[in-house]
Amino acid sequence: MRKTVLLLLMSFMALGAFAQDPGATEKNAGNAAWKAKNYAEAFTNFEKYLQIVNFSDKAYIYNAAVAASKMNNYAAAEKYFEMAIKKNYKVANSYLGKAQAEEDLKKEGEMLATLEEGLKAVPGNVKLESMYGSYYLKKGVEAQKNNNLEAAAADYVKITNLTNVDLKSKAFMALASLYFNNGAAILQKASPIANTEKEKYASEKEKALGNFKKALDYVSQALKLSPESTDVKDLAKQIKDAMK
Repeated sequence: MRKTVLLLLMSFMALGAFAQDPGATEKNAGNAAWKAKNYAEAFTNFEKYLQIVNFSDKAYIYNAAVAASKMNNYAAAEKYFEMAIKKNYKVANSYLGKAQAEEDLKKEGEMLATLEEGLKAVPGNVKLESMYGSYYLKKGVEAQKNNNLEAAAADYVKITNLTNVDLKSKAFMALASLYFNNGAAILQKASPIANTEKEKYASEKEKALGNFKKALDYVSQALKLSPESTDVKDLAKQIKDAMK
């Protein structure tokens, strides 16, 4: 009988200790809200819980970041993903989440810095490379539309340093097209003086040839990565024909 009473007493003591676990109420409320997809309430409770435990629970720091992101509170998402990174928790996803939050906050410089730091911490990560590469492809196209050849080339070159084969191939193709089109434009502009100003035309033709050589080098790199691509093969043929 005494043993039974003692066991019951110990059980109640254990339950009491569990019930008094700091932040348990807030943590459980946050989990319940999360399951109900009420991310605003989940975030509020996760944050209260983290404050109680002095931000020692790295899993819930990450959960708070995700909840903030889902409720479009990008400033809070940036803050908590940064904390998760410092805690070395789900590093790749934390860098990605922070970069996405910064993109939504229109903090372009910070976003790029985050992606670059992330790629150093997790080299070759597919999602980080995809976001980084897509950004520079877009920037390159914009620079190209503004006839800023050097800026466009610099943007595309950044992508060639990634490990993602598809992104690298697209970047080499973009560079090849860039220099091929520039060379063709030089020739077209110079064509009216082909017979009247032969020396000047020859100089312009040499400039065009220099662009075609660069284009050929880049398309050759693309061909190594995507040997079966019809687009790459077609561009290579156009460049070679232009150099004849």
